[in-house]
Amino acid sequence: MNNDSRTIPSPPLLRRYVISVIASLLLLAIYKLQQPIWPERMLNPLWAKALFDQQGQLLDLHIAADQQWRLPYQPKHLPADPPASSAMATTQTQGKPLETTTLPRRYETALLTFEDQYFYQHPGINPLAVLRATWGNLNAGQVKSGASTITMQVARLLYGNQTRNLQQKLRETELALQLEWHFDKAQILQLYANNAPYGGNIVGLTAASWWYFGREPAALSWSEAALLAVLPNSPGLIHPGRRADLLQQKRDRLLQKLYAQGHFDETDLKLALLEPIPVKPAGWPALAPHLLNTLMARNPKQALFYTDLDRQLQIQLNELLTRQARSLAVSGVANGAVLIIDHQQMKIRAYVGNIGSGDGASVDIIQSRRSTGSILKPFLYALMLDDGLMTPQSLLPDVPSQFGGYAPVNFDLQFRGAAKASEALAQSLNVPAVRMLYQYGVGRFRQQLQSFGLTTINKGADHYGLSLILGGAEATLFDLTRSYAAMVHLAAKPQATIPALPLRFGARPQNLSTANNRKEGGAPLDAINLPISAGAAYLTLDALLEVERPESEGSWRDYVRSQKIAWKTGTSFGLRDAWAVGMNGQYTIGVWTGNADGSPAAILGGARSAGPILFDSFRLLPDSPWLMKPLLALRQQEICASDGYRTRWQCQTALTDMPIASQLKSPHSYQQQLWLDPSGRFQLPAGCALEVPRQPRTRLILPVAMAYFYQPQHPEYQGVPPTWPGCEQIAQQQMDLLYPVHGAQIRLPLQLDGKLGQSIFRAIHRDKQAQIYWHLDETYLGQTSAPHQMPVQAAPGQHLLVLTANDGSRLEQPFTILGDEPTHTCQGQSCNP
Repeated sequence: MNNDSRTIPSPPLLRRYVISVIASLLLLAIYKLQQPIWPERMLNPLWAKALFDQQGQLLDLHIAADQQWRLPYQPKHLPADPPASSAMATTQTQGKPLETTTLPRRYETALLTFEDQYFYQHPGINPLAVLRATWGNLNAGQVKSGASTITMQVARLLYGNQTRNLQQKLRETELALQLEWHFDKAQILQLYANNAPYGGNIVGLTAASWWYFGREPAALSWSEAALLAVLPNSPGLIHPGRRADLLQQKRDRLLQKLYAQGHFDETDLKLALLEPIPVKPAGWPALAPHLLNTLMARNPKQALFYTDLDRQLQIQLNELLTRQARSLAVSGVANGAVLIIDHQQMKIRAYVGNIGSGDGASVDIIQSRRSTGSILKPFLYALMLDDGLMTPQSLLPDVPSQFGGYAPVNFDLQFRGAAKASEALAQSLNVPAVRMLYQYGVGRFRQQLQSFGLTTINKGADHYGLSLILGGAEATLFDLTRSYAAMVHLAAKPQATIPALPLRFGARPQNLSTANNRKEGGAPLDAINLPISAGAAYLTLDALLEVERPESEGSWRDYVRSQKIAWKTGTSFGLRDAWAVGMNGQYTIGVWTGNADGSPAAILGGARSAGPILFDSFRLLPDSPWLMKPLLALRQQEICASDGYRTRWQCQTALTDMPIASQLKSPHSYQQQLWLDPSGRFQLPAGCALEVPRQPRTRLILPVAMAYFYQPQHPEYQGVPPTWPGCEQIAQQQMDLLYPVHGAQIRLPLQLDGKLGQSIFRAIHRDKQAQIYWHLDETYLGQTSAPHQMPVQAAPGQHLLVLTANDGSRLEQPFTILGDEPTHTCQGQSCNP
C-alpha cells in the first residue's frame, strides 16, 4: 500500500478556504469601489466659458483650452445657498463637488428611451442586456448590438480616446461600478450630459442645445430633444454633406417610440416629425466679449456666468456704438465703451467694454483706469453742501488764481468773476472747483472718494494735489458709473440700503463689484455707503439737470415734454479721455471715448464725443419720470438773494433748499453796508464829510478782481459808488493784482540766450479811467492805463511790488522769484502741479 504525502483538505476546510477567497475578493472589490482613482477629465474638466443674460439667454462664449466647445449643464435658476438636505446638496469627490441637478424632462426621457431604459434599475451594468447582446451577436456571427449602459458610456467618455481592448473595457466597467457607488443617478446623467459628443468639437448637452438650436436645454422641443438623444450615437451624421437622412430616421424612430409610450399625443408626434434636421447651426453670439474676459480672469474655475444684462438692449447698444465708432475713427478716436445701470434695482443692464479698432480693441475699458477729467466735481459739490460750506446759490470766485506753482484755468480760458455754485457745476468751471477743493481739503476729499467706491484713487493727498478735481487721478468707468447710480438711488430712496451692484454669475448669485470694490482691509462691500446725505445727492443731481446738452439735441429746454436727464462730462488733460455720465429716473449710463493706448485726439471732449453717445443710448431706453423731491431730506435756508450766503444787514432775502442736517457754517458774505448821501450817488466813509446827511444801504460788493470780470457780464451789478469828493483817502480798496497773488513764487522763463525772460504782471482798478504807477523794490517801472499790464524782470529772491493810483490808492504785494530750475506750465482743463 502506497502512502501519499499530500494532505487532501477535508470538506469543511475546503469550504472555509473558498469562503475566505470569496470574502477577500469581495473586500477587495469594496475597497476598489470606495477608493476610486477618478479620471482627470472628471477631476479637472476643461470647460468653455459662457455668459448669460437675466433671462438665461446666451450672450457670449469662449472656447475651452483643448479647443472644445464644452459646457456643463446647469439650470439657470438655482438657490443661492441650498441646505444640505435639498436636491442641490453637493457630493464631495476627492475635494471636487458635483452638484445634483435634474436634466430637462424631455431630454432625459428621450435619452433613457434610446440608450438605457433600465437605467434606474441596474447598478451600472445591466446583466440582462449583456446576455441579450451576447446571444444576438453570436447568432449573427458579428457584433450587431452592445450592452453599454449610460453609466458605462460615462466611464468611456471620461477616459477619452483610449485603445478599445479587453483591459480598457474592464477599466471602464470598474469605473462604472465606482460611479454608481459614489453618485446618485441624477449626477451620473449630468456627467453624461456634460461629456457626450455632439459632432465636431461640440461637447455636452448645453453646448449642443445652443449651437444647433440657439436655446437652453430646458426649452428644447420633443423633436430637438430626440435629436440630441440619438446624436452622440452617430455624431458625424450632423455635419453638412453627411447622411442627414439616416440621422432623421433615427430621430423619427425614437419619436415614434416615445409616442407609443404615451409621452405625448398624436398631434405632438406629427408636429415633431415635421421639424427638419438643422442644416446650419445657430452659432455662437459675441455680444459681451470684454465682460466675459473680465469675469474669466477673476474667476478662472467658473464656467457659466449668469448676469443681469438685457440681451436685446445689449444688441442695440453694440449696434449704436459700432455706428458711432466709425464716425469717431475718422477723427482719430479708436475706442469707446458704455455701461448702463438700472439704479432703481442697482443692476447692470448693458455692458459694452470696448468697440473700436487697433491694438487696444481687446482691452475692457470699463475696468481700465483712465484720467478722470472733471467727472469728480459733483462729489465735491455734494460734500460741501452737507458741510454747510455753501448753498447752491452761493457766489464762488472765478478769477485768476495761483496755488504755489499751480494756476488752474477754465476750459474756455475765460473768467466770470463770480458764479453761483450750481451754475459753476453745470458749466464745469475749473477755477471755482479748485478753490472749493482748496477750502475742503485734498486729503479729506481723497478719503471721501474711497467711500464713493472710487477705490483706484488710493494714493496720498500730496501725490494728487489740487489737480485731483481736474483729472489728476485715475478711475474706471465701472466705479464712476456705479457711484453716480448710487447717488441717484440714494436721492430716490433716502431710507434704503444701496446694493453693491451685483452681477450674478455661476450657480450662486455673486458680485462683480465685490471683486472690484473692497475696503482697504480687504473685506468685500455688501452695500455702498455714500458719505453724503440724500438731500445733498438730490441737490447735486438737480444742478446737473442744467448742463447744456450736445448740439445735436437742439434747443432742448424749449420742449416741455423733454425727458429730464442729469449729466456730467469730463475731459482729461491732453485730450486723451472723454467721459459722460447721465441719469434719468431709472437708468444711469456711463460713456467713455478715447484711444486705449492713451494717444490724444483733437475731437475728444466729454460734450463733443461722449455726450452724443450718451443721449443716443438714452433713446434706446423707455422714458422715466424724474425723481420725486425728497422733502424729508431737505430744509429751506434763508439767504441773501444776491450772493447766496447768510442773511446780513438788510439784504434782499430768498429761500434755497439745503440738506436737512446741514448747517450753514460759513460767516462769509459779499454784502456790505454802505452809507450814501441823500442822492444815493456817493458813498460816505466813516469819519468823513460828517456834515452831509447819510442813509444806510446794503449792497453786493465783490472784491476788486471778482468785480472786474463779473460786471461786464452782469450789467445789473452796481458795485461801489464813487466816494464823496475829498474822502478818497479813506475809501475802500480800489486796486487789486490779478498776477502775482500775495506771496506768489514765480519762475521766469529762460530765453534762448540763457538769460531770464520777463513775467507779465496784471492789475485792475475799480475806476476804469484810473492811472496806475508801478514800483519794484523802490525802482519806478512805469505808468499804465486800463488794461494795466507791466512786464517785470527781477533777480531770484524776494521782492516788493508797490502800486499807486492817481486817486491816491495804494497797494503793496510781496513775491519771490525762483532760481533757474525747469519750469512747469499748466494749460487746458486739468494739470498736475
